[in-house]
Amino acid sequence: MTTIAYRDGVMAADSGSWMGAACHGWADKLAQGPDGTLYGAAGHAPEAMAFLEWVRAGADPATMPKPEAVGDDGNSFIVLAVSPGGPVRLIAAKGTEAYDAPYFAIGGGSATAFGALWAGASAVEAIEATKEHGSSAFGRVRTISHGDFAC
Repeated sequence: MTTIAYRDGVMAADSGSWMGAACHGWADKLAQGPDGTLYGAAGHAPEAMAFLEWVRAGADPATMPKPEAVGDDGNSFIVLAVSPGGPVRLIAAKGTEAYDAPYFAIGGGSATAFGALWAGASAVEAIEATKEHGSSAFGRVRTISHGDFAC
């Protein structure tokens, strides 16, 4: 289970790693691309982590890993991507969609995170709310931000 939230140039994620319903460790679910784009990946861990490693290696568009259509939702993983000043984008097996939204959340705890964001919570507070009121997030909250990017 994973929850990732975005608001005001900050992306936050829980750090817990799951195997089925069991917690089995920690994972870094966020990465920042060379152009400052923030990425958060949720879903099947091997593919999601490979996507984030692609980002950390320079995000060459020619070699971008694509989510495969598997599972009940048709995706092996889903990515929340936000460029500086750009729209929120979701990257999944079924394609990429852009949303003009001031905040967004993905993952197993996205409903709780969306509720917190709607009520005015920051991305970090939305993940903390999900940890407190659900079972789809645990561990230390990690963040990345557009403010971390230097040209």
